[in-house]
Amino acid sequence: MRHGRALFAVLLVLGVLALPAAALGGTDTKHGKFTTLPEGEAMGLDIKGFAQIKRSTDGTVVKAVVRGLEPGTIYAAHLHDAPCSAPNPGGGHYKNDPAGPSVPPNELWLSSTDDPMAGITANAGGVAKGRGSADWVARPEAQSVVIHFIPPGGTTAGGPKIACADLR
Repeated sequence: MRHGRALFAVLLVLGVLALPAAALGGTDTKHGKFTTLPEGEAMGLDIKGFAQIKRSTDGTVVKAVVRGLEPGTIYAAHLHDAPCSAPNPGGGHYKNDPAGPSVPPNELWLSSTDDPMAGITANAGGVAKGRGSADWVARPEAQSVVIHFIPPGGTTAGGPKIACADLR
């Protein structure tokens, strides 16, 4: 009987250690560097920069700084549910409720303004800064941030994927 309790205690400790820091009342922060995807290369872009996700008991915050964009252009930027190396780089948009709507607040979109639907805007030097937040804690499936080109007539809901950063 003593061995059974000891085994249970070890499994309990290992299970607690496997939980993300946010689930334990701490903060879990991951970073990644942007790389240009083939669609971005075809547009003649060389995109660099970084992304960060911070999960805490208060929710999720994602930030990005991206350079190598067309000055004055608005891009879409979203939290995605797969790594950049996936056959469909970054997979699809990460959703808090997988069956829910494909817009904030169920998705986390980055913006250069306080409007989560506004997208990120490159300044005169081709640099864009964006931030997005949600009151939910993103599950481990939230693995990357993807930058999308917005074609004429398109919206910040998406477009061709031009850059991706894995959050590790």
